[in-house]
Amino acid sequence: MSVETSLNEALLSIPAWIVTIGLFAFSAGFLARRLLGVPIGWPRSIVVGLIVYAAGAPVATLFASTSGLSAGTELSPSALGAAALIVVLSFAWAFAFGIGLLVLVEVLWPTGSIPTPLAYFRARRASKARRRRYFRVAALAIRNGLLRPVGARAIQSGTPEATRTARALAKTLNQAGVSFIKLGQTMSTRADMLPAEYISELSVLQTRAEPENWTDLEPALAAALGAPVDQVFASVSTEPLASASVAQVHAAVLPNGDAVVVKVQRPQALAQVTVDLDIIERFAGTLENRTGWGKALGVKALASGFADSLREELDYTAELESMRTIASGASTIRIPTVYPELSSKRVLVMERLDGVPLGEADFSAVPAPERQRLAESLLRGVLAQVVVSGVFHADLHPGNILLLASGELALLDFGSVGRLGKDTRTSLAGFLVAVKAEDNVAAAERLLEMLDPPPELDRRQFERDLGVLLTYLGGSTSSLVTRLFRLVQQHALGVPAQLAAALRAIGALEGSIKLIEPGFDVIAEAQKQSSSLLASMYSAESLKHLLASNAIGLVSALQRLPGNLSSLSEKIEQGTLQVRVRQFSDAGDRSFLTSLAHEGIVALIAIAAVIGSIVLVGLDTGPMLAPNLRLYTFFGYTLALGGFVFGLRTLVRAFRGKRER
Repeated sequence: MSVETSLNEALLSIPAWIVTIGLFAFSAGFLARRLLGVPIGWPRSIVVGLIVYAAGAPVATLFASTSGLSAGTELSPSALGAAALIVVLSFAWAFAFGIGLLVLVEVLWPTGSIPTPLAYFRARRASKARRRRYFRVAALAIRNGLLRPVGARAIQSGTPEATRTARALAKTLNQAGVSFIKLGQTMSTRADMLPAEYISELSVLQTRAEPENWTDLEPALAAALGAPVDQVFASVSTEPLASASVAQVHAAVLPNGDAVVVKVQRPQALAQVTVDLDIIERFAGTLENRTGWGKALGVKALASGFADSLREELDYTAELESMRTIASGASTIRIPTVYPELSSKRVLVMERLDGVPLGEADFSAVPAPERQRLAESLLRGVLAQVVVSGVFHADLHPGNILLLASGELALLDFGSVGRLGKDTRTSLAGFLVAVKAEDNVAAAERLLEMLDPPPELDRRQFERDLGVLLTYLGGSTSSLVTRLFRLVQQHALGVPAQLAAALRAIGALEGSIKLIEPGFDVIAEAQKQSSSLLASMYSAESLKHLLASNAIGLVSALQRLPGNLSSLSEKIEQGTLQVRVRQFSDAGDRSFLTSLAHEGIVALIAIAAVIGSIVLVGLDTGPMLAPNLRLYTFFGYTLALGGFVFGLRTLVRAFRGKRER
């Protein structure tokens, strides 16, 4: 029997050769992934299996021929075993070269860097949508004169350039759609950073976004309600009461006569936000990766926070639950009653309140004592949300605060809501009390309880800097909050997102309060209310539960104390007291060292195998496995194979580890 005949019979013995190739390729791919020890992509692993299948037979034929087993040679039973070993080693080396190719591809194009056809198609479609969006926004900016060359006077208050540029910016954002309107709303609350012209123009976006046609909106409302609109409501006004960034509000009457408002999401809001946020997050990622200031500011995290907030705003079930929670603890501010049976993710039905937004209200005829009462009521209500209940309205611009005909104040649009835990609220109230007492040491202690201080923090210097900050208490709230954020950034303190939202909400509230009573001292009033807020947090019932909870832990500790002290005293007297310091206690450190040791062992095995193979191949003695192949030489080729594969494993893991770091 010839070698060639044996190979052909071995490879073609199964008629279903396609199944054979598939199984071989899958098995070879699986083995390649296991040997390399990294999650190589299946498509390229299977391709390696196909290469091995195609190259195995020619390599085996060549190896057999150089070993003296040429085609047409009849093999004895003893030589047949040697030929089988040669075939196996040939396929193993073909497999090894396939793995080498796999490693080369993995180093140049790591798994995941080349998208799958489906992912590529989706990315192309998303990229096309982004390009269309880029061009549309740029065209709007050019049409409105926003990109016209201007100097520094465009951001100087009181100049014609500032007025024109602010108007162009507001018009562009308004026409650009949902996400950009929301961005304009956020900018309108930063009176500490932007000139008055910009604040005035951007504030219009709060309630005057271009409305959606009712003919386009009604089908979306019916779909969200699950029934025709005229079956759910006795009547619905086709003219919106307000048109916000992601929705618009229409007046309606229920069959029982209740006057309600219906907040309906714009039909294209979700799709538009998805594209816009993709653009914003990609741009933020580029800034953070390529600029030092972007990395220092953490613009990627900021963009991600803005995106999460906007996505949550598109789910009205979350807004409904937030309204219920805030209403349960509200006392000085009115919260509309909601109708959960008529609400869903895309529509929110709530009580209609008769009033006007603060931005449009005229307080000139309102007596000063009444304006003072309204300002105090608004501040007290918001501080109670932040400090006492822990669930607060985080978007307190004038368009979201309503002056009712009854003289009360009400809050609208609960799409952006923040939440603070009990420990943070306690520290925040304590911070306000310490600020009132001008105790910078206590204020620093309470502030650090809420923040994430770095190990190298200079607490003494931080206390001094905070003491200097407290000398600015006579200024505006927004200015104080801005200075506080600068101090936190200066000392590399981490600010939890929810705490930052609470501080920004309190800072932004000043602009709304000044519309009611321009002379109102927000900081002084907040200091005055701090003690009562702290008392509200701890009612007699809550204090009883708190004391009981701590007493249980204290009793348990006291029970163990005598025994612990006795044991400690004995060990000190006997000189057997030991202090153990565990090195590498962190699981990540131990995992790194273990991985490093494993890879070092693999590298040593690879080097030893290569050296051993060189020695064995160079020997001229030993039994013959084939006419031109010694047994030791065969063992040398086998050792070289192992060293080659282990070396490839070390190489690919080294490159992959470098990328991950």
